[in-house]
Formats: sequence, C-alpha cells, structure tokens
Amino acid sequence: MAITNKPVDVVIVGFGWTGAIMAIELAQTGLSVLALERGDDANTEPNWAYPKVVDEIAQSARNGLLQNLAKTTVTIRHGKDDVAVPYRQIGSFKPGTGVGGAGIHWSGVHSRVMPDELRLKSHVTERYGAKFIPTDMQLQDWGVTYEELEPHFDRFE
Repeated sequence: MAITNKPVDVVIVGFGWTGAIMAIELAQTGLSVLALERGDDANTEPNWAYPKVVDEIAQSARNGLLQNLAKTTVTIRHGKDDVAVPYRQIGSFKPGTGVGGAGIHWSGVHSRVMPDELRLKSHVTERYGAKFIPTDMQLQDWGVTYEELEPHFDRFE
C-alpha cells in the first residue's frame, strides 16, 4: 500500500552521512525535510549497542550492514563503452543499507583524501611518465584541489 506524506520543501534520497548533514542544515533554515532510505530502520539502541555492533560474524562475514545483492543491486561497467552489468559480489565497493548502514560499517571513520589522490593522473604522469598509464585505463584528476576541500574537511570533522 502506498504511503502519502504531506508535501515538504526538500526530499533527501539516502540518509547516510551526507544526506543526514544536508537534512539537518536545511531543517535549521526552516525548511521541511523528508529523508528516504533503503533498508530497515535502525536506532542506536538496540541496533548499534555493544556488543552487537562488533559482531564480526553477523556484520562482516555475513555483510549484515551491507546491501543484499541477491535482492537489489547497482550496475557497474569497467569502461565507458562496456555494457552495465549487475554487481553481485561484495568486494572493495561496500554498499550500505538502512539508516546508519555504511556509517556503522566503517565505524564512523572517514579518512581525509590525500592531496595526491585528488590529482592521481597528474601525479602518476609526473612520477612515471605519460606512457606508464595504459591507453584504456580510465584515470583522471578530480578537478578540485585539496586546498579547496580542506575547509570542508575541517567542518565535517
């Protein structure tokens, strides 16, 4: 059965770290905000209470905080000309699910990106030469500098 909510000023799709920060900042300006999240609802107590939150079998081995790829998934492609195919096995990309899923999975830790990571193509080219990068490798700089992001890192932290 469909749920009809009253109209709001802003709808945030994905209530992870970024969505939650955006929602509170928008709400503090007086806007009405609705946040949508895939997966089960969760609360600090009892869902993330110790020792349940550090249960390595449930949360790590069985991917308890991550999207169930047998039920729903994202698609990926390895190159811009490839056909997008379903991502069916948890690997280095770990899509969280439910309120707090990915944030809890990463233990609330989000390390700063390093300056050279934002200019990876330039860094590799300067260090090893342009021929070091395979012609079919999709590698580029981010288009934003560490210096531009640094004040935002401070605010986030």
